Amino acid sequence: MKYKLPIFLGIALAIFAGCRDNSKNNNVVSKRYIHKYGYAVSKEEWETHNYPGQVVTNLRDGVTVTTTYEHGILHGPCTYTYPYSQTVEIFMLYNNGELVKEVRYDKQGMPTREEVRLSPSRYTLTTWYNSGTPLSIEEISGDELVEGQYFSALNETESRVNKGEGLRTRRDPNGVLLSRDTIQKGYMIKREAFFPTGTPQSVASYISNKLDGQKRVFSESGEPLSLEEWKSGKLHGLATYFNNGVKVSEISYLNGQKNGIERHYVDGEILSQEISWENDRRHGPSTYYNQGNIRTEWFYNGSPISQRRFEENAKLDEMISHISSDVMINR
Repeated sequence: MKYKLPIFLGIALAIFAGCRDNSKNNNVVSKRYIHKYGYAVSKEEWETHNYPGQVVTNLRDGVTVTTTYEHGILHGPCTYTYPYSQTVEIFMLYNNGELVKEVRYDKQGMPTREEVRLSPSRYTLTTWYNSGTPLSIEEISGDELVEGQYFSALNETESRVNKGEGLRTRRDPNGVLLSRDTIQKGYMIKREAFFPTGTPQSVASYISNKLDGQKRVFSESGEPLSLEEWKSGKLHGLATYFNNGVKVSEISYLNGQKNGIERHYVDGEILSQEISWENDRRHGPSTYYNQGNIRTEWFYNGSPISQRRFEENAKLDEMISHISSDVMINR
């Protein structure tokens, strides 16, 4: 489980910026400044005296933002409502400017997600089903999943992660199984994803929560759709794609870019196209086979070119490469 820290901070900063500078925001309809003792003050008084209390902001989209301050610093609850409603969608709790808790609610006012900061790099994450029963409780440190408990819709424990080792069961708020993730040393090393029917959708290997190794994708009927090789979150190696269980193409990748030969097939066996790639651009011959007829086009760095010009440029590239290598050696 990789915590989305930029999202968490982004929301906090957006609210903080909105509280401090909503006068420049065209979405603001009105703002009220309420002293902690309950009486309204003007904007000038509020900013001059740094009164403790709340700022209530009404936005054009119908959302009401309420923020709490002490000595000019966010301190206490901060809420966002649903549009044209008094129901709170987002609740945030600040302590001397530091965001320590965030809770999300559905339109019925039921909590769906809660994050509680234990330290700058450690937090707990709790999620709920639509029914209101717990879905998962996790403790995360940095990018590492330290502890986790995962529940069925009947509030029974399905799986656990203990000291960074175990199985994480992911379900949506309606209880539909999304995936089973194998966790090792705090990181996901394997994910088995499922269709809503429960049949396998994909199986993939990971290192440090990034795709690394083989990824297999299936149709809902169980036929293969793709077989890919990944490295550090990028396609790397041969990727094979299928239609109705029959191979239709093979593409070679290097660090996320097409490099090498891309091949297309008819009925899984008859070669119909061979396309040369380098650095994600067509480079070299692209050959098409059609009932005994062969047609070849040539490309250089993605641009069409004649075969003769391509060979001339290739020789020039080779000479420049040798010269560069000699210069580096002589250094």
